[in-house]
Amino acid sequence: MAVSPQQLRPISLLDSVRAYLSPQLISGASTAIREPESATRLALNSAVPSILAGLTHLSTSPDGASKLGNLLRDGAFAPVADNAATLFAGGSPTTNMMSAGQQLLGSIFGENGAAVSDSLARDSGIRSSSASSLLGMTAPLVLGVIGKYAATQGLNASGIANLLHSQKQSIFGALPSGMSQLIGLSGPRVVPPVAANSSRESSPVSKVPRQAYPAPRTTGTESGLKRWLWVGLVALAALLLWMFARGRGPGALTRISLPNGSSVSVPEGSLSYNLASYLASGSQDVPRTFVFDHLNFQSASTELTPDSVQSVSELTAILKAYPNAQIKLTGHTDNTGDVDANQRLSVDRANAVKAMLVSGGVNGDRISTAGYGQSRPITANDTEEGRARNRRLELTVTGK
Repeated sequence: MAVSPQQLRPISLLDSVRAYLSPQLISGASTAIREPESATRLALNSAVPSILAGLTHLSTSPDGASKLGNLLRDGAFAPVADNAATLFAGGSPTTNMMSAGQQLLGSIFGENGAAVSDSLARDSGIRSSSASSLLGMTAPLVLGVIGKYAATQGLNASGIANLLHSQKQSIFGALPSGMSQLIGLSGPRVVPPVAANSSRESSPVSKVPRQAYPAPRTTGTESGLKRWLWVGLVALAALLLWMFARGRGPGALTRISLPNGSSVSVPEGSLSYNLASYLASGSQDVPRTFVFDHLNFQSASTELTPDSVQSVSELTAILKAYPNAQIKLTGHTDNTGDVDANQRLSVDRANAVKAMLVSGGVNGDRISTAGYGQSRPITANDTEEGRARNRRLELTVTGK
């Protein structure tokens, strides 16, 4: 079988992660950590190679590399790479990611975590606490990018480690002054061998030539650090899955097989779950209205809250699988602002979600829109939680 040139040339992990550092992402991160955008940009550009360097150093253990490879291949961090701009935009998703990332930093850098943050802070001119927060936000993104690439290329654990070590020179060259000594990159390059007794390691997936190097000595500190790496990564994966599922349904995530051969994982009892079940049934009970349980808008805006994007992705997949379904999207607002402006805003919000569905591949002729402004609240507008619930979208199936 012929191998394409793209398969023979591994991507630059450093450039690939830095490509996510858009002005929108940097602006959101700047607001989240309350530092100037220029300093935040500099810090993020240094945080990326710092995380990559830490992972490179840790992957010298065959056991640690295997566990890291298994977790990455399972796609636990893919949501971060897929929704990077929204997850860096502030609010509870960013806070949750920072918290999870802090646990991950302890696994990557061990007792040197604070020193790494201090070094990054000095290099970029921000506070040490801000540097620590940025590192915590960056670590899941780096792992998400590596995981997505590993999945597309079929890289096994050894392949992931080889990829990291093959790019050690470019990663090393991008580190802030003095960072390499803190991370432990001054030693010789070590590539973990393929585990001969592992079925998941058997595929010839790494395109990077391997060389033989003596195994490094493992100190008690390093051994403990590797154990904590796995614990931290598992905890982060669980928290990320919880973050995307929280508030979107009372049940656990359930994978639903769709008639076009695709599938979608949705919270049991959520709108997506109920809609898919309804469309799969033979019921001709139309019209049938569903209220989005987790599709909220920023106040006075057509912009979805960061943790609501997943709801639209789920809906897109379901509607594409049922091409005969006709729907109507109805927008509603809270009572903040002018009544007429809210009326226009409710229509604009319905149209904004329609545009997202159409951009995802749903035929626009299947979707009609309407808006009722603040005239139909479902709860009192006297709390922020209540206003957030009233800033909602309803979906009515008008034909099957």
